[in-house]
Amino acid sequence: MAIIIVLLVCALCIVYAISTGNRFKQLHIKIQEAQADIEVALIKRYDVLTQSLDAIKGYIEHEEKLMLELIRARNGMTTAQTQAVLDNQEQVLRNVRIVGEAYPQLYSSELYKNLQAQITETNEHLAASKRLYHANVSLYNQAIAVFPESVIAGMTGNRPAEFLRDENAEAKKEIRLR
Repeated sequence: MAIIIVLLVCALCIVYAISTGNRFKQLHIKIQEAQADIEVALIKRYDVLTQSLDAIKGYIEHEEKLMLELIRARNGMTTAQTQAVLDNQEQVLRNVRIVGEAYPQLYSSELYKNLQAQITETNEHLAASKRLYHANVSLYNQAIAVFPESVIAGMTGNRPAEFLRDENAEAKKEIRLR
């Protein structure tokens, strides 16, 4: 009788470990899906930025290096690479706004206004994608951090996923009231 109880407990532990491992895999897949959505938003944002820069090309020359960096918005990026693209695109957006302010005739152009609306729309989509990514990373990190799942996570090599930084964080620190 004791052997049956021990075998039953062992069987339950094995079933629990397998189901917990499967849950970690499902959460990891959700993170990958959310990251793919971010990559799609980055590609769309790249296209809109390219159109914006083409529209203002007659008014000012832009830095070719920034545009080459944006081309990296493709599948399979690591979190660090995704963050670098986000930072780079944020710099291009700032440059587009600065050019618009420097050339009032461009700023009042209907084409420029339409492109700004498209940039706003793609930024909203990107923000929503990042929120979904962060929610999935949070669920995954919580799942592998709590006991007894943390034991199984350690045994199966599951490590915490990285959150993306807020690309505006540095700019927000620099704002000073006078």
